[in-house]
Parts: sequence; C-alpha cells; structure tokens
Amino acid sequence: MANGDKIIKILNESAENIGWHNPYDQELREQDSIRRGDIDALKKCWEEKYEGSIGTLALDPLRNIKNIAIGVITLSSRSAIKGGLNPETVFSLVDAVILNIEQKLKTPEDVLETIHSTQLTLTSMVHSSHSSASFNPIISKTKDYIFRNIHGKITVSEIARWLGINRDYLSDLFKRNEKITITDYIMNQKMELCCNMLKFSDYSIQQISAYFGFCSQSHFTKQFKRITGMTPGAYRKMYSVTDFTNNI
Repeated sequence: MANGDKIIKILNESAENIGWHNPYDQELREQDSIRRGDIDALKKCWEEKYEGSIGTLALDPLRNIKNIAIGVITLSSRSAIKGGLNPETVFSLVDAVILNIEQKLKTPEDVLETIHSTQLTLTSMVHSSHSSASFNPIISKTKDYIFRNIHGKITVSEIARWLGINRDYLSDLFKRNEKITITDYIMNQKMELCCNMLKFSDYSIQQISAYFGFCSQSHFTKQFKRITGMTPGAYRKMYSVTDFTNNI
C-alpha cells in the first residue's frame, strides 16, 4: 500500500472511531486571548460549550492528556511571544512546566490544572507587558540585553557600554519610560522567573538561587521576600502545582 493510501486509511479509521474534534475557532479565540493578554476572554474560552472533543493522542488517559498538554502549552507559548513577551523568558517557563508534567504529575486532573495555570500565567505576563509605556528602541534593546543575560549579574554600566550611550542618560530614559529603575526592573524580572520555577519545577531553592546569579541563597531569599512579601519556601508551599517541599 502506498504511503498516501496508508494515510487516507488512518484518517478514515480515526473519523470512524473518534468523531468530531473541538472547533478550530474556539482554539483560535483561546490563543488570541493569550496574545492580547486578555485574562477575562481566556477564562470565557475555557467555559465554552461545544460539540465534539479533543482528539485522542494515546490510549492511556494520563499519557493522552500529557500529550495534549505539551501541544496546548507549546501553542500558548508562541501566542505569548507574538503578544510581545521575550522568547527566552517564555521558553524557560515552558521548559520547566513540560518537564514537571512529564516527571511529576500523576493524574489527568493535575495535568489539566497545569495547562490552565500555565495559560493564565502567560496571559498575565502579556497583560503586564502591554501596560508599560510606548515603544522606544533604546528601551527595547535594554530589555533584550537583560533577558539575554538574565542568569548572570547585570549592571547599568555594561548595558550602556553595549548600547554605546551614556550611563546616566540610559538610567534617566528608562526610569521616565518604565516608571522603574533599571536595577529594580532586572530584579523584578529575575524574581518573576524564580516564581515560575518555584511553581512549576522541582529545582531546589539553592539551585534556583545559583541559576539566576545570586551571590548566596540568603541574599536570594532576602530579595525574594522584599519583592513578594514571603520567603521562597513559603511561596512554593502556597503556589506549587505539586509537592516539592523535600527540596526546600
């Protein structure tokens, strides 16, 4: 049997055994909500009623929902990037989430909850990015530099040298546009990624601290508490999608 005939046979068998899939327009609305950073619209998409069902990608129910999760989260990550998020930030989050799904989640319900929490996180991040000031090429390049070097120590002076502009001018421009200093912006971005890793991965607090270039775990904990109002351990216990308390 030719390859084309085999594919047609598989498609016919699939149509007979599975039936109608979920509507494509519903998927488009969901992904567009993420791209626009519209949290309310995303939640309405989850509540939509429609005929048909999501396709079967594996016979085992847990494996099936995990495969679906990988596809949905990957699509959602691309929508978030189209919405303006830095790709490296999104990829770091999604890598941690998918690894957690594969290694830690044991029930379809936990996987579905992780799909929704990841989509909500990405949508919220897009919404926050859209709330900032109008586009400025110097500000954009500054943010790109920060995201490319987010795992190490970053100074305003080295960013200014990379841009070829005066340090004080850059600091003033960034503060006027973003209503926050570059140093505080860097720390906030690090903490946002740290929060995601505490929620979606089983890396220890010490590993996360080292990964983002903090000089010590105590310094990381101090900065984390200053920004979030709680310790990394308390944050993980409150928001983690699974129990990682053994790594605290």
